[in-house]
Amino acid sequence: MPPKPRKGIVKSGNAGNSSKPTKTPPDAPKIDEKEKPLFPPGFKYPLSLLHERCQTNGWDKPSVDTRNRGNAYSFSVTLSRTPKKSSEKEIVRLEPYPPYTRPTAIEARHWGATYALYRFCNGIQLNRVLPPGPRDYWNELAEEHKNVPEHQKWMYEADPFAARKAVDERQATVAAKREAASKPIEERDNRSGSSSSSEFANAPEVKMSTALRDSVEQSIKKALVMYPEAQESIPLTLAKEDVEPVQKQLTHIGFTALQARNATSTMSQPSSLTSSLLANQAPLQACIEYLVLHVPECDLPKRFLPDTNSSESFITSAHSGRDDIKRRWMQDKAVKQLGWPLQVVRDCLSSDVGDNWPLLVKLLNRRLLGDVTDVDDPFELTGELESLDLEELEALDVQITDSHELTIPSPMAPMKLVVLLGSNRCLAVSGEPLAMYMVSTELAAYVRLHILTRILVAIKAGTFADDGEGFVMAAMRHMEEEWAHIQDNGPPDMSVALRHLLPRDADTLSDNNLEDAVPSLDKGPVRKRRTRKSKDDRSDSLVKQEFTSARTSEKYSQMLAARKRLPAFKSETQFIELLASNRCVIVIGETGSGKTTQLPQFILDSMIQNDQGSKASILITQPRRLSALGVAARVSSERMDDGSVGYAIRGENKQNHRTKLLFCTTGVVLRRLASGDKLQDVTHVIVDEVHERSVDGDLLLLQLKELMKQHKNLKVILMSATINHEIFVKYFNNAPLLEIPGFTHPVTDYYLEDVLPKITYRPMPLRGGKKVSEDEKAKEKSRYAQAGLDNDCISALQAITKADRIDYELVASVVEHIISTANKVGGILIFMPGVQEIRQCMGSIRKIGGAKVFPLHANLSNDEQRAVFAPTQGWKIVVATNVAETSITIDDIIYVVDCGRVKETQFDTESGLTRLVEQWVTRAAGRQRRGRAGRTQPGFCYKMYTRHQEDRFGAFPIPEIKRIPLESVSLTVKILHNDVKAFLGRAIDPPELAAMDHALAVLQQLGAVNQEDEVTPLGQHLSTLPLDLRLGKMLILATIFQCLDPILTVAAGLSCKPLFLNPHDRREEASSARERFATGNSDLLTDGHAYTECLRLRKEGASQSAIRTFCEDYFISPSTIRDITSLRNDLFSALASLDFIPPSSSPTDPALNVNSDNTNLVKAVILGGFWPRVARVHLPKSAIKFDKVQAGTIQRENTAKQFKFFDIRTWRGTRVLAPCIYFVRRSFVEVAVCDLFPKTGDE
Repeated sequence: MPPKPRKGIVKSGNAGNSSKPTKTPPDAPKIDEKEKPLFPPGFKYPLSLLHERCQTNGWDKPSVDTRNRGNAYSFSVTLSRTPKKSSEKEIVRLEPYPPYTRPTAIEARHWGATYALYRFCNGIQLNRVLPPGPRDYWNELAEEHKNVPEHQKWMYEADPFAARKAVDERQATVAAKREAASKPIEERDNRSGSSSSSEFANAPEVKMSTALRDSVEQSIKKALVMYPEAQESIPLTLAKEDVEPVQKQLTHIGFTALQARNATSTMSQPSSLTSSLLANQAPLQACIEYLVLHVPECDLPKRFLPDTNSSESFITSAHSGRDDIKRRWMQDKAVKQLGWPLQVVRDCLSSDVGDNWPLLVKLLNRRLLGDVTDVDDPFELTGELESLDLEELEALDVQITDSHELTIPSPMAPMKLVVLLGSNRCLAVSGEPLAMYMVSTELAAYVRLHILTRILVAIKAGTFADDGEGFVMAAMRHMEEEWAHIQDNGPPDMSVALRHLLPRDADTLSDNNLEDAVPSLDKGPVRKRRTRKSKDDRSDSLVKQEFTSARTSEKYSQMLAARKRLPAFKSETQFIELLASNRCVIVIGETGSGKTTQLPQFILDSMIQNDQGSKASILITQPRRLSALGVAARVSSERMDDGSVGYAIRGENKQNHRTKLLFCTTGVVLRRLASGDKLQDVTHVIVDEVHERSVDGDLLLLQLKELMKQHKNLKVILMSATINHEIFVKYFNNAPLLEIPGFTHPVTDYYLEDVLPKITYRPMPLRGGKKVSEDEKAKEKSRYAQAGLDNDCISALQAITKADRIDYELVASVVEHIISTANKVGGILIFMPGVQEIRQCMGSIRKIGGAKVFPLHANLSNDEQRAVFAPTQGWKIVVATNVAETSITIDDIIYVVDCGRVKETQFDTESGLTRLVEQWVTRAAGRQRRGRAGRTQPGFCYKMYTRHQEDRFGAFPIPEIKRIPLESVSLTVKILHNDVKAFLGRAIDPPELAAMDHALAVLQQLGAVNQEDEVTPLGQHLSTLPLDLRLGKMLILATIFQCLDPILTVAAGLSCKPLFLNPHDRREEASSARERFATGNSDLLTDGHAYTECLRLRKEGASQSAIRTFCEDYFISPSTIRDITSLRNDLFSALASLDFIPPSSSPTDPALNVNSDNTNLVKAVILGGFWPRVARVHLPKSAIKFDKVQAGTIQRENTAKQFKFFDIRTWRGTRVLAPCIYFVRRSFVEVAVCDLFPKTGDE
């Protein structure tokens, strides 16, 4: 087929859709864009004739496909029909050999129709009605027909289906005879299915050792990639119409359905491998050759295996000496019965094992997990122990032998787990596992070892047994779950299952090109994050039946009654009607209306009732991970946890083929779109909280608007409690608007002028502060006097507003007033702009006593966040950032105290500074905060600002796309749409041109874009890494220079909150504690050293209390340690998915950290990532002081404030003396550089 035009790409220059002036002179004649007729009038078009003849013969509509072959197009025609006495469709593909090409795709289609017509209508003189061109081609075909050999005359029969069938039967008969003749006489009648295929009937059998066979297979794979036989400019691929027949044939000859699908999927993707296989072979033979090379031998059908595996015959000869016989028996049992690789068993036996069978099994277990340490006692137990219960064993049909082997069968899976017990007959539920192995007569060896790995990892991690569950029951559950997963998703990838057992030579580790060109059948865990859930295996009627059945339960009825009380439920019919007739709907729902939880369910229920349930796939985006998890849990509960609800956030994905509602963060959907996924399997996208106007949110709306032009069935729903709906209605072409009233209890507002008369607190007179003119003071005083305030309150109000900062004592006084005057004990939610403000506020509130105080911000662990939602007996006070504004409900909150402040990042394109600005909230955000008080009962909102101040608040927040650097956004857009300015110019609120120019300049500095404004290979890789571009470049350099572990820590640390805490009242202690970890005069390496020390304690088996004490003593944030660890794993997986590192390695693998101890090289890698963020450090002469001592004079130590920093990009000097590398330049009150270290050397 001809290449489809790339939609959504805006070309610059002379492109027709550009707004720029073209180079054509103004007086140039306008070109007529209408295409001229291909043929003269009065003739029938060949395509029309082909359709008419097929219809006359009772055949299906023909398909004429084209293929781009460089500067021309070839064609192929597919005819099909369904016989009356059979439901199986017959298909015939017509294509000339060698391919016949035409200059354009439309001409190729008409010439293809001519070819097909001649094939079965050559007895009719259709050339008389054909137009010039096709008529000449008809005559050419007639000349070829005269000289066709005898064995090809069937190609010109009037019934192509009957002719094709006769040829297939004739070839099958010949193949069966040839296959039967190639077998010994005694076997011809014994083996069934021998005549079904002849793919290897005459192939000679070569017997060789396993190592030699592996070497030969690897050489063949490399040769197919390195020396492809196909020389076409466009690689050959498996045709769409051949996929289904080939899959049926593959399953018929013994391959599994999953293997057949994987083979056809691989052969449908263009690569040198597919071209090599398809160049000289039929599609079926090409797929068989691919499978034989890439499917593990133990998973191949029996017909592709030798009659007897003589290359690995069982050794039965005896050896002198009893020990030698015992060791040989141990080796044979481990290899032949248990499935361990021979070389691994030999390596373990070479150590001091003797004839100790449990010790050998223990060593093999450790090798399976990548642990190469020796074992002294195979029965040493360190974790939670469990004694055997003989009655339970008998009831579960578990056997125990005299040799202390516990055999645990699986009721559902064809396998048994054998555990080797010590003399005490105790089982380890956690900690160091006992020696064990898996036996099965049906499962391949690598599958058994994969399941054993999962069990061993679960025991070591302490997640093996649930509460109240014994070892035996847990083992049965794990075997059943793993078996079910294998049945649903196929066996694991052998290289992943045996990643710690396979030899790692240089060719294997560096063969990235081969892995790129030869896709494996299953990419394993490393690729898991890129996979999409498969299609629902149920029919529409079955989905509807299960849904109807679930609705009859009493529990569902109770939940439905609660749902019906929500205002959103009353708008269900109106919403579904709007959605049925429009592709985009905008919903405004007040806080508490239930729109977030109910609208997705309305869509799903409607599709199920309309017999479209199996096709439903609804994405719901949330701005934060906490919101996505919380809403997903709530909706899943409302749907009786039927598996239709899942979630996907960074580092965590819970969904399956039956998931219909997927809650995810906006970033997850953007990365999915950036990977090339066009959401073809998605029916609806719901974007919640669009009023926040984050850069991800705006970019997602822009992507969805463009995608709707291609994805004709996709529908988009925008939702928010507060929204500037006019701009969204206009942006989506006057989309309909649905307003849902809120179901909130009444909330009483108290502004600052209402609160001050009721409390005794009065602020101290303040010098400085915000300047206010005398006229403004007079107006303000008059306004307050008219409101009935006395002079004392007016003076206090003026002092507070002039200070223009958060008064923590005022907040504490308001909280004390609430507690002392309230009629009912409940919760108080206080909004603060940042974490430091939360700490100061909590310090002031704790003086009151009688209440539990909780912080709530994004930096807390999941357990700390969950503690906020748990009910308490007395007063609960939650001090939170704006993370608590939306989609979070704390049931016992009655009072809200709003300081009215928020911190926002703003980027100045002229100075290149990132400014963290504290400012007043918008009125929309204020309403969101107010709404937290009336969710479950009548509430009260205390606002720490006046009504006059609120009137001057902005209505809605400034879109984030206008106040942050755009490097990452620009790179993503550059890859997908090429023209960054044109694409972002179509956003709801386009960013400034200066910001886009600055972003493109930074991309060129980083090497992500070259001078020709094209994305480089480095830029392609950086766009897939989920972090700042500079940190991504640093990681790539670290893999090249083999210092990955420390750079992973640096990159993860810079992406998280600060590792070291800096309490306001203990700054000296915190600085002294940090100096203990000082490394290389570097902030970054110092943080890395502290993180490594924490990990060392954990690896040495220190208790959680000991680690917590260590963190407290050295002012280290435990939550940041957790975040860094999680992000390190995510970044490592991302590098593995890009094939920068072997998928079976770990961050601490010695091969990846050859130079990790070379501090200068590590600094150079950081410099390479940060460049040109280098500052010159200068100490002014006026700051150089000397002190007299007994031995003379010494230079006085200077403080950090006395040094001057000059950006290398603006420094005019001839040399860069005392350079300093920094990550970000921020402006607080003064300009500051953060996360820096001095660069070594004197260059």
